[in-house]
Amino acid sequence: MSRLDLLVGDSWGQRVVVLGTLGLYAALFVTDPGVARAGLAGGLSTVTSLATTIVAAFFLASAIGELLPEDRLAEFLGASASVHEVVAAGLVAGLIPGGPYAVYPIVDRMRERGADTPAVLTMLTGYNLISVGRVPYGLVFFGPHVIGLRLLVAGTATVAVGTGLFALGALRRGA
Repeated sequence: MSRLDLLVGDSWGQRVVVLGTLGLYAALFVTDPGVARAGLAGGLSTVTSLATTIVAAFFLASAIGELLPEDRLAEFLGASASVHEVVAAGLVAGLIPGGPYAVYPIVDRMRERGADTPAVLTMLTGYNLISVGRVPYGLVFFGPHVIGLRLLVAGTATVAVGTGLFALGALRRGA
């Protein structure tokens, strides 16, 4: 990893975010320095309040990734996974509490240990749609009827996406 990678990231996704942020702040400092300073102060406040949680989440995700049995994961979520296993992976991922800084590294470790693309995409879909960690907060604003319907739609959509991704994966493999 080069020094440049440390500054702007080692993937294009990271570089787009870092360079886009730098570009936005450069434009803000030219057009409205007060807004730029307020944005920097708010961002720094967020980083300092979340830093320990995010760092701990990365270490937790790494430990969980090491505990995942590679052979079993490849068996259940690899190329030979059934549609039921792919869909179940998405539904279970929807039950994982925590933010993406905790969940995404776990899903990525599962991918590294043998989970096939349809299972990984279904897990990301289930996590993002179902997100049971958001239920208590949603109940405060919307009540049980709306949140119950949201969970029903999210679960149904996860099943549909998982089924579709399984079918596309089967076509890709020529099955």
